[in-house]
Amino acid sequence: MGDAVKATKIVALVLAGGRVDDLSVLTLLRPKAAMPFGGIYRIIDFALSNLARSGINRVGVISQYSGDSLIDHVGVGEAWDLIGRGRGVKILPPRVRSDGPGWYRGSAHAVAQNLNFVRDHAADLVLVVSGDHIYRMDYREILATHTASDADLTVAFVKLAAPVARRFGLARLGADGRVLDYQEKPERPRHDWASMTVYVFRPEALIRAVQEYVVTARGADFGRDVLPRMLADGYRVFGHRFTGEWRYARSVAEYYQAHLELLAPAPRIALDDWGVRTNLLDRHTGDRTPARLLSSSEVRDALISDGCVIAGRVERSVLSPGVQVAEGAVVRDSILFHDSVVAPGARVTRCLVDKDVTCGAGCVVGEGDAGVANRGSRVGLSCGVTLIGKTAFLPPGVRVGTNCEIFPEVLEPDFPADLVVRDGTTVRRQRREADQFEFPGF
Repeated sequence: MGDAVKATKIVALVLAGGRVDDLSVLTLLRPKAAMPFGGIYRIIDFALSNLARSGINRVGVISQYSGDSLIDHVGVGEAWDLIGRGRGVKILPPRVRSDGPGWYRGSAHAVAQNLNFVRDHAADLVLVVSGDHIYRMDYREILATHTASDADLTVAFVKLAAPVARRFGLARLGADGRVLDYQEKPERPRHDWASMTVYVFRPEALIRAVQEYVVTARGADFGRDVLPRMLADGYRVFGHRFTGEWRYARSVAEYYQAHLELLAPAPRIALDDWGVRTNLLDRHTGDRTPARLLSSSEVRDALISDGCVIAGRVERSVLSPGVQVAEGAVVRDSILFHDSVVAPGARVTRCLVDKDVTCGAGCVVGEGDAGVANRGSRVGLSCGVTLIGKTAFLPPGVRVGTNCEIFPEVLEPDFPADLVVRDGTTVRRQRREADQFEFPGF
């Protein structure tokens, strides 16, 4: 790495405020960046760990939707050694403003409302990264690419094959890395280098671009609005080719599959080798006792976190801290978040189970016909995975099929009288008129 990068004052902005409907009930009460991953981690841990490892110590976390869990987790940045003189993490929530709406409406709109953070720290370069991607990157490499290219904007790209590629912004890169063409989520992709939502800006170019291109009334995104306009107006826009592992995990199927990858003999998402840090004070993770596997337990191909008590069978599953699996219970091909309980005789198969859920004695969850899609779901759940929302209580003996959604805080009176939730069914709280509301995000 060149001396120019080492001497550069860099400010990072982490986009962590968006609600992702594609994860259904799991992101009903939290942004995707705050989603648990791999037992003890949250998805934002990857971006924060990358920043700490890259020596970038001035970080603003742009938070909006249901930010309490994210704010509690990030805290003052101590877990990532981002605290001290010349270092720090600041949460940047939306604020009521006299010159326009307070809510963030898109990634570029969110950054436009926090330009004072950039100015206050007199940044030489501004790094903007997404807080809801799973990857390991040394950001000093893209910073070196940016400096060597004398770019106004440098974007990290990863090569993806169709049809996955059409869900992303796609670029054609020249031999020198210059972005020659760009398509935002095209129906018919012409290129295969996909944007990772990792941007390095020259501050003057960032300020001028967002002030010129961001329409306050409707907001703006970097990929949809700013990047194409910068190309059209002759800015120097370059690409940085990334060749490591990267998971967007936007959909239920992708999030579920990313967890199963952790259970491979040589996982491509190597949490130990990646050096991912997390806040061990969150939910008292660092104070939990080691996991207990009782004499009646059977565990195969699983990640079991501290504080778990296993008396039943666990196969090909990931368990966050404090999960209890009682004697006679079976957890198979499932991801269970913090402090969930599987009571005696219950079976949980191909499920994503949120925090503080109770699966009552003898209940059967996630077994059925995976070919029956959930047409009542906002995400069109059809991947054969059943979702159980936070603090739901599944009564003893209930049967819940596949491709089902159980909303947070659902209790026994919310279930059908015969306690059978058929494949492709959503169960909502009956005591409220609505469980969802529209909320601007990015």
